[in-house]
Amino acid sequence: MHDFLSYLFYLFERSLSLLVPAVALAAVVLGTVWLIYRKNGRPFPWKKAILLLILLAWLVLTLFVTLLRGEGNGFREWNFHLFLAWKEAWNQFTLKVWLNVLLNIALFLPLGFLLPLLAKKFQNGWLMLITGFGGSLIIELAQLALGRGMFDVDDLFTNTLGAMLGWALIMLLLTLIKRKSHWQKRFLAYLALPVSFLLVLALIFGGYAFKPYGNLPENAVAKADLSNIQWQLAFEPSDTADTAQVYNVGRLDKAASEAYAANFALKLGTDFPDAYYYDDLIIFANHFGGGFLDLNQQDGTWEYSFGSEMTPSFNYPAAQIEPAEIIALLRSWDINVPEEAAVAIEANDGVFTRMTFTADLIAQDEELIYGTLTCSFKEENGVTTLNKIANSLVSLKPYQEEPIITQAQAVEKLRGGESFYGDLLEYYAVKKAEIISADLAWLTDTKGYYQPVYRFELKLDDGNITIDYVAALK
Repeated sequence: MHDFLSYLFYLFERSLSLLVPAVALAAVVLGTVWLIYRKNGRPFPWKKAILLLILLAWLVLTLFVTLLRGEGNGFREWNFHLFLAWKEAWNQFTLKVWLNVLLNIALFLPLGFLLPLLAKKFQNGWLMLITGFGGSLIIELAQLALGRGMFDVDDLFTNTLGAMLGWALIMLLLTLIKRKSHWQKRFLAYLALPVSFLLVLALIFGGYAFKPYGNLPENAVAKADLSNIQWQLAFEPSDTADTAQVYNVGRLDKAASEAYAANFALKLGTDFPDAYYYDDLIIFANHFGGGFLDLNQQDGTWEYSFGSEMTPSFNYPAAQIEPAEIIALLRSWDINVPEEAAVAIEANDGVFTRMTFTADLIAQDEELIYGTLTCSFKEENGVTTLNKIANSLVSLKPYQEEPIITQAQAVEKLRGGESFYGDLLEYYAVKKAEIISADLAWLTDTKGYYQPVYRFELKLDDGNITIDYVAALK
């Protein structure tokens, strides 16, 4: 099972610690009121009482999920960009991010469904709209005040939409049951909202299915305000129209991922008894000293942390380790590093050393090797251990030549806040940035293609060098 779904079940189980006593208390109150009604010879409204119990259960569950689950960081955070969550879900297009959106809608469905059954006045659409919005607003303000989540206008929208969908569904049902005069017109009017909602979802998911390529998960979802940055250019950007190759890598499905992990473990002489599934990431684990393999299903890249029992060691300092020695070791594990790959060695305080192999479209067996592989070493008492391998090397197969925006257009998008990390430049209030270079690079999308992007190297006002990207496909 997807671990996000497991987490949802975990939250539901935890909510029972509040839900059960709350319903039990309500049942005691209900029984007491029933006795009073019986003593006075009055008929007891069982239907409304049961509906109130269900509404109470919904309220307890909602308060637990939004305020009482104990996962707040204590900081007051907010988002005023409407549809930001929808745009993030579109970019990443994973189960978890879409469930975050759809579950916020589903959370308020019971409110819209139950209130019109409890009180006839809530069959008025405007009152239901105000109630749904007001209930969500109270929760969002409480989250902001208590530091138990984010005040999010997207939540206001999705919660209110959920309440109105619940209202529309119950009004459809009541109209069908009562069938008063001209009920067909009312039925069609109530049907408009759920049909429109389903149509929007069909357009989103159908549009994604028919797209020739996937989405770039890190692409900007909202324009950053970079108007305060003083930009400088270290070169004259080209304004010549151009094309670039899109490459096919291919996604790994669950079976292929598990087969790869089993073969990887066999080569290293270990095993992975446990596996954890998070959208496109699968973590294969051996908690008894055998290491952890984090496998990205989008393109087969991975990171492996050696366990204490399996860590390769060298009886000499890291500075004496030759790249050819590491390449030979990696190949013994069926990890291919081209001999033509550029090598960079970075030492940190003489304790930690990183050796990075970079392949920039190196031809090999009718494919192109692209990306980096980094080995992280730790040196102690003259003995060096290999602690981690981060492998982003992929085999690219040319798929389609596509038109791209010009370098000059990419620069304008960067300045206009449409880069991948423009929001960070805004957040840290950068005052000056020099664009040192703008070169084509390739990043994986959600369908397993490598799309061209412009890779910018920026020198900030504090002297630090940072990297940013702009999508290149037109």
